[in-house]
Formats: sequence, C-alpha cells, structure tokens
Amino acid sequence: MKTKTLWMVLVCQLLLLPVWVMAEEQQMTPVVVTPHEHEHSERPSCRVCGMWIDQYIKTAGVITYKNDDKEYTCGVACLLREVEDAGGVSELKSVKVTDWVSGELVDAEGATYVVGSNVIPDMIPNYIAFAKRTEAEEFAAKEGGEIMEFGVAFQDSSPVGTTAPFRIRTAVTPGAGNFSVGMVYGYTEKNSIKNGSGSSDASDFIGANRGQKQAPEEVQIHSQAITLNYSPTDSLALFMNIPMAERRTSTLTQQTPGRIGETIADESGIGDILLEGRYNFWHSTRYDQFASLLLGTTLPTGDFDGARTRNAQLGRSLVARGPALQSGKETATFTGGLLYSQRWKDFWLHTSALYNANPENDDRFKFGDVVSGGLALHYTPNYDLMLGIELDASYTQKNEDMGYKIGNSGGVVSNLAFVGDWRFLNAFGGNFKLRGSVGLPIYEDLNSQRVAYRQNNQQFNLTQVQPGDGFFGNLAIQWTYRDAPDYHDH
Repeated sequence: MKTKTLWMVLVCQLLLLPVWVMAEEQQMTPVVVTPHEHEHSERPSCRVCGMWIDQYIKTAGVITYKNDDKEYTCGVACLLREVEDAGGVSELKSVKVTDWVSGELVDAEGATYVVGSNVIPDMIPNYIAFAKRTEAEEFAAKEGGEIMEFGVAFQDSSPVGTTAPFRIRTAVTPGAGNFSVGMVYGYTEKNSIKNGSGSSDASDFIGANRGQKQAPEEVQIHSQAITLNYSPTDSLALFMNIPMAERRTSTLTQQTPGRIGETIADESGIGDILLEGRYNFWHSTRYDQFASLLLGTTLPTGDFDGARTRNAQLGRSLVARGPALQSGKETATFTGGLLYSQRWKDFWLHTSALYNANPENDDRFKFGDVVSGGLALHYTPNYDLMLGIELDASYTQKNEDMGYKIGNSGGVVSNLAFVGDWRFLNAFGGNFKLRGSVGLPIYEDLNSQRVAYRQNNQQFNLTQVQPGDGFFGNLAIQWTYRDAPDYHDH
C-alpha cells in the first residue's frame, strides 16, 4: 500500500509539471509581442508544435490567409507544414519568413534556405531562411548545410519532423533543450502454454499425461510507467523509464488423476529503473536519415525474491518465485546497439539491433541475455496524426540458477503491433499526444525440458513448459516541450 501511495504522489507531481513550467514562463514574460506585428492579449504559440513564438523570433514565420487572418509558426519547418495543410502558396494571401541576418520578414518564395547546418534553432529539418543568397552561402560555409530554394524545401518537407516507435527506439535526436514527460499504461496477457512452437490449453496438456503434475495456465501483467526524455545537446538524447507492475499467474496442478486444481500467485511493486542514452553520430544533410548508438542500463530498484525450495524432480534447490513474478533483477543490466531511421516524405522507417546483458545477481540467479531487432514503418498523413506497424523479434538465452540452466526458459519471440499517436492539444509551450499500440506474438519457439521421476514405484515423464501466445496493448499520454537554444551568436 505504501508503494502505491508513493507512486500516486510521484504521478501527481509529474502531471503538475507543465503547470509549473507555464507559471514560471508567464512570470518571466508578462507582456507578449508577436514578431514584427501587433501586440496580442494571449501569448501566441505555433499551431503545429505548440512552442512559444516569442522564443523563436529569429526564425518565426507568418502566413496570411485570404480573409486576412494570420498564423504564426516557430520556424520554417512548421511554416511549410502549414502551407501544405492550406493547399499551397496559391491558396494564401502571403507567406513570410524571418531573415536570419536582419531579423526582418521577407517573402518566403524569394528567400534562400540552408538545411542541415550545425545550428538547430527551432525544429528539424532545420531550414534557416536568408533574404540574400550570398549570406546563405556565407552561413553554409561556416556552419555547413545544403542551400536550396523555397520550391525544393516545400517538396522536401514532411508533415512530421520525426515519429516515435512504441517498442522500438528511434535514431532521431530532436535537438538541444527538447524535453518530454509521459505516463504509460500497458497490459500483457499470455493465455496458453508453449512447447517449442506448439501451443495448447493447459488443462488439455495435463489431461493428456497423468504424470504431468502442473502447467502454467495464464499470466497477466498490468504495468504503469513514467517516462522522461531530455536532450542536452543536438546529438544526445537521454531517456528514463520508472516502471511499476502488478503481476498475476495462474498454474494448473494435477492433484489426483482426473482432478485438476488451480493456484493463483500475484505480486506488485516498482521495477528496475531504465536509463538510456542515444548518440546521433551521423545524419544526412536534409535530416531524413539518422544513425545512432544506444547505450543503456537499469538500476536494481525492483524487488527480487531469492528464497529457494527444493525441486524434487530436478534434485536441486531453485529460486521459488518464478521470473514472471519478480519485480526486479537485483543487479544492473546493460544494453547496447545501433539504431537507424529514415524518412520518405510522409513515411518514417525505424530499425534497431540491440544486445541486453544480464549479469548474475547476489542470489546467484541470472536472467538470460537477449539479442533483439526491430522494424517500424509509420505513416504521417498530417502533423496531428501517425499510424504505423511495428515488428520486433528477440532471442533470449536460458536463465541460470546457481549455474544450472533452466530448461523451460528463453527462446525466440516475434511480435507484430499496430501503433498510432494523435497530437490533440497545444499547451504550456508544447504539445500533448495520445499514443497507443496493440499487438500479439506472431511466432514463438520457447524452450521446454522433459524430466523423468518415480512415484509409487512407477516411472513418469513430465514436460516443463512456458506460457505464451496472448496479446498486449499500451496507452500513453505525453507532453513535449523545447527550451529555445541560445543561437544569437551564430
């Protein structure tokens, strides 16, 4: 109960974080003036991303509709998305961007742009506008990047600067000062037993062999997590996941021939905190291809019950509580791998290849190391919506208990998930997204082992198996904000 109370306090504090940020910012900026234009009673924000316009006066743009209504954006990338949403420049009265050198508004179609430089003043791709081509060339010679005209930039732009997979990491680092906080709920159910790649019902499995003492019937996991993302530099993104889970397992036991009983076990608590860093060591000039290195570790904040019971069939003492009921691993774990992401206009591709090492803990139990890979394809019809499909596969080595490899652990699993996110609100200088996924394992080949034992002078064989099949789902709400970088020296 104490754990749940502390968890709820932490959740409430993080939910109030955007309000604190807004209050602090309003104290710092009591009077708001839009760039180059008249004073507004409300602090204007970019309709695409939600960022405060007055923090981006060196890159802000403005589009004027034919009825003279105006819409301000934080920079060129969001302006191009607004123009596309409106149906093109011809459907608007005017489109203007801020000249990087003079700070004056100029016609967007007559400006020259630099993309892919070392400066990310607002969003990615980092289009920076110049009234004079010669000044764009001077900037590119100093900071790097590609020079292009408005038409090329408009055709190259995408509805969304990047997308975030659910079960797969992205190689994209969003730029210095980017911060997000999220709350995630997940549910996982495994509702059959797996003997290799074969599936069967637990009661049928026991009934087919009178020597089969027990088999897992079902595993249910309700998980909650708070996630935090922060980018201290343009090339580095840091991630923290604070998890909590409620686990329930159901095991069928053959008490007498023809009579099967059910045993329920449950456990809840905070899990191991995950820390990760992604370093973007290469990206294309147009910010449509990214390659990054991922390194991560977990802190042993979850509980691991190392109490042992003697297994009569195996003739040895093993950890009594199964891995499915352990909240933590009682040791730091380590993850490393490579990530790659690429954009084609309205589509994003994300791929990953990772290795997770699980050292032996103080109770001499070792969870199996994991090799995993993933592939995600996302479609962004507009800047509010993403729809996608994700495929991940993993190979897990067998767990080890005091050096003994546990036969019914580890194996191969492939999952298919359908994902989506919806930007439903701009607030507090950022935006809120509702994210969700639902999926199921499409292929499993899980390890099992056969054990021979004697009872009442009779020889019996049983097969120790694992739970599998089922489905999973996740739902999350996330707020993203970017603290404007100091680019006045450029």
